[in-house]
Amino acid sequence: MQPHPSSPAEPSPQAQAHAHRRTHLQACARTSDGTPEVGVPVAGTVKESA
Repeated sequence: MQPHPSSPAEPSPQAQAHAHRRTHLQACARTSDGTPEVGVPVAGTVKESA
């Protein structure tokens, strides 16, 4: 993958420190009073179908 043209050639120390992190999204619902009900986290190895 090519870096964005405006990006520096080398990642910043902060980017290198967080390179192992991953983002996971999971659907959540709302309770009757509007509070988010996130439930139990799905394991990172589970692939949900869309």
